[in-house]
Amino acid sequence: MAGVILAHVMWDDLTDPNADTAITTHHYKYPVTPAEEGDYNAFVLAFTSFFNAIANRLSSDVAVSAIRSWDLPVVAGEPLGPADHVSGFVGGGGSAADRLPPQIACSVTEETAVRKRWGRFYIPGFVVTDVSTSGRFAGSVVTQIADAASTMYNQMNGAGRGFVSYRRADATFQLVSGIRVDDVPDVIRRRRFSTTLNRQLRPVA
Repeated sequence: MAGVILAHVMWDDLTDPNADTAITTHHYKYPVTPAEEGDYNAFVLAFTSFFNAIANRLSSDVAVSAIRSWDLPVVAGEPLGPADHVSGFVGGGGSAADRLPPQIACSVTEETAVRKRWGRFYIPGFVVTDVSTSGRFAGSVVTQIADAASTMYNQMNGAGRGFVSYRRADATFQLVSGIRVDDVPDVIRRRRFSTTLNRQLRPVA
């Protein structure tokens, strides 16, 4: 009997210890329950390759510190409890360029056979050189992210552990059949800076 694993990728802000850790969420199926070490490691290896392929676009202020995974229960809505598997440090961004605000992200959209069941995850940590003068992600950035994501998804499919869009409400999933990456930066408001370093006050006469 097949199962589904939920993986949380933990993205840390190395310059702001008070910042909330950014989390990207990934679901994938695996062949036989219960999950084994190889089922968890398949994603760790694929995601590490994905991260390494895009690291030059990400600020050195950002690093992936851990991947936490759960073998999802077959009963809808059942609590997850502690992670079933934790993998340590994956890597840090490789760009020394000025960083964009932490709430700016690039989205990877997951297509499925049912439009309402499409998924998405948001990559944080981009830098000013990733954006064109029009305020959009540069074409080369979009291509690089899409190519790296496509490789990751195909790698998981080849390992028999394809990505899915999962719904906890009824414990059902749709297989991911394609991905989309576009040039419009997304804004994730909860990732804003946690503290203010410069605030100017002026009286109004």
